[in-house]
Amino acid sequence: MKPRSQFLLSIVTLALVILGIWQQQAGHVSPHFLIPELSLSKKEAPFYREEILDAEEKCSMVHEASMAELPDGSLMAAWYGGSGELASDVAIYISLQKKGSPSWSTPQAIITREKAAADLACFVKGLGNALIFAETDGSVHLLYVTVSAGKWSGSMLNLTTSHDRGVTWEKSRRLCLSPFFNLSELVKNAPTPLKAGGWAIPAYQEFLGKFPELLWLLPDKEGKLQATKSRIAGGCSFFQPTMTPLNAQQSLVWCRDYQTSGMIAMAQSEDAGRSWSHPRPISLPNHDSGIASLRLQNGWLLLVFNDGTTSHRNILRLALSRDGGGTWKRIFTIAQASQGEFSYPFFLQTRDGNIHLLYTWKRQQIHGIVFNLPKVMEWAGVE
Repeated sequence: MKPRSQFLLSIVTLALVILGIWQQQAGHVSPHFLIPELSLSKKEAPFYREEILDAEEKCSMVHEASMAELPDGSLMAAWYGGSGELASDVAIYISLQKKGSPSWSTPQAIITREKAAADLACFVKGLGNALIFAETDGSVHLLYVTVSAGKWSGSMLNLTTSHDRGVTWEKSRRLCLSPFFNLSELVKNAPTPLKAGGWAIPAYQEFLGKFPELLWLLPDKEGKLQATKSRIAGGCSFFQPTMTPLNAQQSLVWCRDYQTSGMIAMAQSEDAGRSWSHPRPISLPNHDSGIASLRLQNGWLLLVFNDGTTSHRNILRLALSRDGGGTWKRIFTIAQASQGEFSYPFFLQTRDGNIHLLYTWKRQQIHGIVFNLPKVMEWAGVE
């Protein structure tokens, strides 16, 4: 090996070692997951409804939706849209569905490239993934991705908060999560609240490989959320995790597979996310596409994924596990077409027990479905 190549290899190796040590120190927390209490009527009939959040199609491309439940039972959703991924006109949009209403408000752009650049005092090339989540006091947080150079490997995470149901938002601040240029941090799937306050949020990195992570947002003495992160085992192929706690300490994650097994991978934690088993493939396929997971009131597990043996995202399905993730049964097809993309699903189970699932429909609209546990039992053929 030439001296210059040896030098570059040494620099990269040293950088990865330092990054690993920094992440271990940063992620050293002692959390306990908070498992929300859900209501369920034994007499409730099976229920299912389809929704379109942006029926007017203001953008030629929309993608990556998330959703939060407000204290009064209203729902707020967020996604990004524009003329194309990382285009200069991409903005973060939100929409509100009031409790008891079947309709969603007209989407409003709350973060533009220009606003993000002004808030963060730096050049912003484009915007990306948006994750919305709410506190019990009604505050709504928004994590969103900015890119200043390159593509997703050059991404950074930013946080803003609204105290008036999304009408106004605090000045965005960049989260410092890496000692090396603070690059390549993204989010997609639902966060988990912690008993002592704060959040554990599935995150991932795309710089020098694909890596699953947990982002810890913990309140300081003044109540301001401070960010650290820790790594989930998985080498450089598994990423974009979806996490489902089983109780205060035990949790499962499922990961998107970038290039190795072609299957969804699962890992376990017995200490509330501080350490993880190495991900192992399960029986459901994954060809580099987003997934989402959920634990139902009766302990069953749901996964939503792109089914099939190719990288096409034209089939979106639900699968059910009744044995803690050991075996899986396909129970329902959410969307399917010979052409088109149905992708990037997001799960939210509201306090009334209803299950909400958002997904990108052909990169043209944000679609959703709402259903309940009796409907899952009906799909599964269980009385």
